[in-house]
Amino acid sequence: MVGGSFDALMRQEARKLQGLTAGAGAHINCEPLRADGDKTFAGVVAKEVGAISVLARITDHSEGLVTPALYGIEVDTVTESTVDEPSVFARRITHLRSYLGAYTGAFRVGDVVYLSGRLVHIQGPDAHNSGFGIELTPWSAAESFLANLTR
Repeated sequence: MVGGSFDALMRQEARKLQGLTAGAGAHINCEPLRADGDKTFAGVVAKEVGAISVLARITDHSEGLVTPALYGIEVDTVTESTVDEPSVFARRITHLRSYLGAYTGAFRVGDVVYLSGRLVHIQGPDAHNSGFGIELTPWSAAESFLANLTR
């Protein structure tokens, strides 16, 4: 498992809204969606810069409890990158946006996570929605995006 351990994965999974049905043994994984009127991503445009893998600390999880999840992050270490001088971008990466329900509600403030996704330049109507981020999407057959709790 890249970037983590089995115990860390179990902690990450335990935070999610999921369980087994009584008597049937079926696994149910609930991923709360944003309300139709939610304006979190209104007017926000993300342009891909490249791919990047990092170790980062979660600084805000208040918008990470619904899909798409939005987490505040602070990058500690860049482990891989397709962009030149990734350390220049590392200081400016402030968000993780995940369209993958697997990461909804999975992380909390202070968690250190291994992230592998698209480095995107984010432009929004206010400073809170602008800068650089890492985006995890299901819309790629050629790449695998992930976010794993490391400890």
